[in-house]
Amino acid sequence: MTPRTRPWRLAVAGCGAAAFGLHLPLLTAHPAFEVTALADRDTARARAAAARFAVPRVAGTTQDLLDGADMLVVLTGVHEDLIDAALDAQVHMFTEKPVSLDLTTTRTLAARAQQAGLLLEVGAMRAHDPALHAALAAVPDPAGGWLLKADGVDEAARRRLLPPGFNPYTFADDPPQAVPERLADPHQVTALKILLWQGYHLLTALALAVPGVTPAACTLDTDGQSLHALLFGSAAEPFTLVISATAPGRFLEQVHFSGPADAATVDFARPYEPSTATRVTTATGEQTGFPDPFAAMWQAINDRLAGQYPADLPTSAALAVRVEDLALELAALCRPGPRPRKD
Repeated sequence: MTPRTRPWRLAVAGCGAAAFGLHLPLLTAHPAFEVTALADRDTARARAAAARFAVPRVAGTTQDLLDGADMLVVLTGVHEDLIDAALDAQVHMFTEKPVSLDLTTTRTLAARAQQAGLLLEVGAMRAHDPALHAALAAVPDPAGGWLLKADGVDEAARRRLLPPGFNPYTFADDPPQAVPERLADPHQVTALKILLWQGYHLLTALALAVPGVTPAACTLDTDGQSLHALLFGSAAEPFTLVISATAPGRFLEQVHFSGPADAATVDFARPYEPSTATRVTTATGEQTGFPDPFAAMWQAINDRLAGQYPADLPTSAALAVRVEDLALELAALCRPGPRPRKD
């Protein structure tokens, strides 16, 4: 393999909090990458990002954005059309998770990328998280566990990352997204959105820890904000998944796996805060100070662009399909919770 003579040229679509707080600070400082163009539906926001991160060009069209790029970085709320355009232009792709709410669409895009010899990388940051892998090393064959998330800090955190005068984007700002036809009831669609928008990292951790895990039950509360689910491993090992609404300022994202010889609990850092705050607790003690999983993810993408494919991880698109499949199966099982009694 010959050494690269220039960095990978990246075109970035979407200038929300993830761009300002995560992707652009890393990518514009990384010697393997060069951000050549930005685009956003709010041109003023794209110009602000270009000025802050010294990106030379703000693109007015998708075609202009893709011109000369090696990879399109999709940080918008809706991803499919941009991925489709990159495929047509024979450009590699990175997309924030999930690829789509519709698993059929994700499978189609992944198959097209594979047939074209293009990378479709997905922002499954947890797959590269040293803290999670430390827990899995302590408990390589989990006999049960739980995965919990209650996030009351995300909106405030995203607001702090943006320049003055700009508000965080929400999914309500985005065009309507197609959902799987098999989800006939509104509460099932709500469950799917919670699982893929709030629970994606938990499902990634579960898919890596228990490859054969199978959904068994799912309940959505009457307010449509909190979800409880039960899944089983191949030998009926139980795993509980809870994604809960909580008060502003409160946060918990925790994964616990137990096995015959040990147990491990991971308490993840708050959104957009240093990964050094993540804590892994096992019978032998507590460990902190883990390297940044986000930087590890982009290093893996650089390696894959260079033709190096880590053998110990599923390909990014394959893992995305697995996670979206788990979410769909849980949503299809989902039942509305009991309404509170009024007596």
